[in-house]
Amino acid sequence: MERGQNMKTTLYYFSGTGNSLKIAMDLADRLQNTELIPMAKLWQQDRIVADTERVGFVFPIYFFGQPDIVLEFVKKVELEKASYVFAVITRGGTFFGSAVYRLQTLLKKKARTLNAAFKINMPDNYIPLKGSRSEEKQKEIFERAEKKTDEIAEIVKGNENKVENDIFPFKQIFLFINNWCLGIVHGWDKKFYADDKCNFCGICEKICPVGNITLIEGKPQWQHRCQQCMACIQFCPEKAIQYGSKTIKRKRYHHPDIKVKDMIRGCQDG
Repeated sequence: MERGQNMKTTLYYFSGTGNSLKIAMDLADRLQNTELIPMAKLWQQDRIVADTERVGFVFPIYFFGQPDIVLEFVKKVELEKASYVFAVITRGGTFFGSAVYRLQTLLKKKARTLNAAFKINMPDNYIPLKGSRSEEKQKEIFERAEKKTDEIAEIVKGNENKVENDIFPFKQIFLFINNWCLGIVHGWDKKFYADDKCNFCGICEKICPVGNITLIEGKPQWQHRCQQCMACIQFCPEKAIQYGSKTIKRKRYHHPDIKVKDMIRGCQDG
């Protein structure tokens, strides 16, 4: 136990609207001796090397599995020095077992084991389907998430084996859905546009984790490398970015403790 308490940790994260970043930051504080690294900074490098004995991944569920950027990152990262690997997966109410199974499979190819995996419910941020929840409901979710983060930190400090799972028997169905979505997701940004409220501030361009937005005559244009993270639409200060017609009147959401500058620091070009 003592060795686990003092072990250095590398915590890789991906976050679009701040939920996973908040969890990663809180977990790093609790674990101490932890380096917090955004996947978006490294995922396009030819070689990614984790040089600590304990390595964690924090990311959200997209389409019943990993976001494309997370999948590519895990495939690349070298974990020869890691003796304890864990994952913390944030979700807005969807299943997460297919993500655990795929992570286990990828790690097995690297001769590593997924020692622990946890789910944390956070407010849903996928505005094409619905607007954000009330602040009262968000507060309840945040309080539960904080308690769960405390529990996770203690398990990780002790290097304990604990893999949470909830739909494992149906993994192949959800893997199929995830694979199908990842095959076409980059082009879904065709529905994004900036309306007349756009004031040409450029936040959307800076906040995109994969550099998918280019400003042309001051207005954003999407370049079809989209992850569907919703950072651009949720952080737009003027609510000028829309996704089709359904988002015009929907309430925006990003984690209230995470600011634009926090997100930009974790971006590809930030």
